[in-house]
Amino acid sequence: MGRDVTPRMHPTFHRLIFWAHLVAGLAAGLIIASLAGSGLLIAYETQFLDWANRHLRVTPPAAGVAVRLDPATLTERVRAAQPGFTPGGFTWQADPAAPVTLSAGRDQVLYADPYTGALLGEGAKAWHDFFHAVTSWHRFLTQTGVERETGKAITGAGTLVFGVLVGSGLYLWWPRHWRLANLRVALWIDRRFRGRARDWNWHNAIGFWSALPLLAILLTGLIMSYGWANSLLYRLAGSEPPPPRQSAPAAGRPGAAERPAAPAIRLDGLGPLLAEAQARHSDWRRLSLRLPTAPGQPFPLMLDRGGRGQPHLRTMLQLDPLAGTLKLSPDDFSSQNLGRRLRMYARFLHTGELFGFAGQTVAALASLAALILVWTGFALAWRRFRG
Repeated sequence: MGRDVTPRMHPTFHRLIFWAHLVAGLAAGLIIASLAGSGLLIAYETQFLDWANRHLRVTPPAAGVAVRLDPATLTERVRAAQPGFTPGGFTWQADPAAPVTLSAGRDQVLYADPYTGALLGEGAKAWHDFFHAVTSWHRFLTQTGVERETGKAITGAGTLVFGVLVGSGLYLWWPRHWRLANLRVALWIDRRFRGRARDWNWHNAIGFWSALPLLAILLTGLIMSYGWANSLLYRLAGSEPPPPRQSAPAAGRPGAAERPAAPAIRLDGLGPLLAEAQARHSDWRRLSLRLPTAPGQPFPLMLDRGGRGQPHLRTMLQLDPLAGTLKLSPDDFSSQNLGRRLRMYARFLHTGELFGFAGQTVAALASLAALILVWTGFALAWRRFRG
């Protein structure tokens, strides 16, 4: 977004900012392009997977008999077609024609008819794996031979540098003379320009209009990349930061231990509690049930009344089939301190999902803008150094 500096510019702080902007852009440009490109690819992941799995839609039974199977019966029927499958979670949609999703770990997903338990298969697994791979690349630069933590450090540094570039670019963009002609060139794309003038025009105009959403994406990216940024968010909200997470040792590495198989979790008695939860929250759009980590513990249940990235529209419950109770979970959004709520908002502000489809579109356009900024920035630098 830098101003096209000419030799007539006096060698002041402005020139120093320009050269710092140029050098930092050249140094981090490829990482920034990687983050922007991968972010653009996964911008509409949810909607695309729904479209790719459209062939899995079922025909609901007649009105009055359209009762979804309880988790125990559903699991039993799915296992008849897929022996040995042990689900770790279930997801139902309010849409009566939508299949039920059974997940085991991060990678194994099966779809079934929620009324009969008939197994519908793995859905668009190739696309699911594609988005998983792109997300891993976006966060950790996986499949490059770079260690996960190293990749996270590189993408975090790229995010930090890009934030500096956006800030310095706005400073360099600021017109010295606020004339209509100057603003027109700095704010609007002029298709009559070619070569260097076109690159300068695009870099400034696109940089200006994308600056605000890019800053939101970059700041939230920093919160997710760095512990100090995450802790700062909590402290600014007047909340105690959570303790740092301890990474579990990976299989095959020193310290990795063989874990005994977890005892089987019984699913009996969940049906009436699920029905009660749906009756209490009749405006639910998505229902997600997870299995507890040990027998006897309550089952976490999330009732989502909005889109995937709107945590304030979720209700977190705990189902205890042994006691026959249904109660609000301590993990519910309303029970969190301000720091935790802001952290949850930050996660989905980063992708735009906090504001639904419109927010996703703004984030996608900002990612596209970042790619154009890298391209025009490289082009301007090439023309400058080539003479």
